[in-house]
Amino acid sequence: MFFISEEQSGNGKLSTTIAKNLVYYRRQRGLTQSELAALINYSDKSVSKWERAGGTPDVFLLSRLAELYGVTVNDFLIETPASAGMPVAPGNRSRVVVFLQILVCVWLAATLAFTFWKLIFPEIPYAWITFVVAVPASAAAFVVASALWWGPKLLFISVSALAWTSAACVYLFLSELRYAWLLFIVCGVAQLFILLWFVRIVLAARAKKRVRLED
Repeated sequence: MFFISEEQSGNGKLSTTIAKNLVYYRRQRGLTQSELAALINYSDKSVSKWERAGGTPDVFLLSRLAELYGVTVNDFLIETPASAGMPVAPGNRSRVVVFLQILVCVWLAATLAFTFWKLIFPEIPYAWITFVVAVPASAAAFVVASALWWGPKLLFISVSALAWTSAACVYLFLSELRYAWLLFIVCGVAQLFILLWFVRIVLAARAKKRVRLED
């Protein structure tokens, strides 16, 4: 199989239309990029490239995808109202850049809050709390990015990070209480729940993939 670049296709708009339709029909089928890549024996990087309009699958592969989705090759070439609003999928580097920008905004907000606190309430020595709160806020941003782009493994890590950083943050506020350490026991139970949830997602995804392969 070969790829047709935008220059070779002679129509950047056509490449974008195909990319949007590829995203639309894959999501309609309930497939992730990795699952589709496994079904057609390509890498998920190739699928991502097509959906970013960085390249176009050849006609033979489009025919194969059309058969998989229950559509015609022509359906990939025409922009429909359903797919018109579909964004071209961002590349992984773009996703990382967006995530880092969000982190910078979180810590910039914490720095500004710290500065204003010191200026307005200099007699209250707890301005450092703004940076403590920024840690679980960063973990929350990681959760959102993982849920949108990076799959269950990183989602498991990010949710776990959010649970433990939130517990640590609350502990710092309540550390003078006698039984504040019980928060970490609660967090440990929550971690077990998160682990079981992750295992359930993985097993469900494998079962779903086996069904599709059998179809």
